[in-house]
Amino acid sequence: MNIFSEVKEHLTARKAAEYYGLKVRSNGTACCPFHDDKHPSMKIDKNYHCFACGVGGDAVDYVSRMFGLSQYDAALKLIEDFVLPVDEKRSAELNAQEKERIRREKTERERITHIRERFDKWCNQTVDILKSCFSEIDSVNHFLIGKPPDIIFSENYAQMLHAEPVINYWLDILCMGDVSEKRDFFLKDRKKVEEIAGKVCTGRKRIMGCSRGSA
Repeated sequence: MNIFSEVKEHLTARKAAEYYGLKVRSNGTACCPFHDDKHPSMKIDKNYHCFACGVGGDAVDYVSRMFGLSQYDAALKLIEDFVLPVDEKRSAELNAQEKERIRREKTERERITHIRERFDKWCNQTVDILKSCFSEIDSVNHFLIGKPPDIIFSENYAQMLHAEPVINYWLDILCMGDVSEKRDFFLKDRKKVEEIAGKVCTGRKRIMGCSRGSA
């Protein structure tokens, strides 16, 4: 029996969760601490499972997820906090398969964290780009007041006006959409953002440059 099995022999997920502050109702349900849960969506006893966000596992998994620990460090924390009669020196007895599983879990968590950080950075940068596009369109709108029709009714200005509702729609997604909407936007339209931003910038330069040149 390895260190994980021994810990789980002594502790249920519910006992561990309650020790670390989770309020469990008499029917074994609780508000999931791993997402913004307004109504109890987690069932917890020997193991736990959230029917809203899908997470689940045993006592070791719960502590691992709650404190951001590896499975092995979570087991050690439970041994220490509950003063379990488990020999911590069993770390030396972990077989190669268990060590590899722990390594893979750490690598996967780091990979997911890296992806999230890059995605969040892209979202923030794209919001700035789109806001800048709005500012450029607004500056052209003001600039064209009183200008001759051949400048106002130009292809460049038409493209900018056509881009405006698209930009507004994208900003709604980035500022108010959920994660799935932002992800779909990234996968389908991220190249279009660069394309439209380029057209808006070029259009502004051409319109304002042509107008000044003809003045």
